[in-house]
Amino acid sequence: MKINEEAIKRLKNVELFVLDIDGTFYVSKQLVDGAQKFSNLLKTQGKKLVFLTNNSNKSKQEYIEEFESIGYPISEKEIYTAGIATAEYIKKQFGSKKIYLVGTPSIIQEYKRYNHEIVEDSPEMVVVTFDKTLTYEKLAKASVFISRGALFIATNPDLNCPTIDGPIPDTGAIASTISQACNKKPDLVFGKPDPRILEMVINDYGLTPEKTCMVGDRLYTDILIGIHANTLTTLVLTGEAKLTDLDNTPIKPDIIAKNLGELADLII
Repeated sequence: MKINEEAIKRLKNVELFVLDIDGTFYVSKQLVDGAQKFSNLLKTQGKKLVFLTNNSNKSKQEYIEEFESIGYPISEKEIYTAGIATAEYIKKQFGSKKIYLVGTPSIIQEYKRYNHEIVEDSPEMVVVTFDKTLTYEKLAKASVFISRGALFIATNPDLNCPTIDGPIPDTGAIASTISQACNKKPDLVFGKPDPRILEMVINDYGLTPEKTCMVGDRLYTDILIGIHANTLTTLVLTGEAKLTDLDNTPIKPDIIAKNLGELADLII
């Protein structure tokens, strides 16, 4: 564990903890060491705990069911995903839009909840998500629509998603294929490390960056978004990042903890 005294002072005053999920709170559907201890402590102290993931192929209900399956029930207001937050951001910034959505059926339903019209022709926007139902037809139509002037939005920049079998293409890889085809980069890439999604969470809870701590296992998404949004940042070593990764990167977390249990000990 690596800490500094100023960071610990800030940590004790944090009212909102925003956590990445896989690699931070659980790994392969198993809670990490200290996760329950951390959660219980925050409840005892009246602090808020919410989850923020770049995953954009699941609905909130699917995440609620996933958390229930590991014995940790959550409510809809406690989970933020890049895919769904993008739908909300579009609604707030542009209003309801005609969207060609490269996404799963469950994500299509989420976008309809925000009164966006999901269309198969003449869209105003093309939104690319982590689509496990991806087809060549979807790639082709997205490329054609963007070349004709549709706004190009990617829900997150992740190139791959880790699985027990190895990495598989994520939103960033799908969007890159479309970019190469139509010779246009996305007009907007949402999700971590873009600060807008974290700022949405903070605003929803009526707090400030000074009262918020971003916790995660990836330097270039979880920690970097916290830095961009001016929150306290904590790196946990239960997922991707290792201590040696800090030797050759300018991305430096305020606090480094072995796991969430160790972070809980710092809050007490």
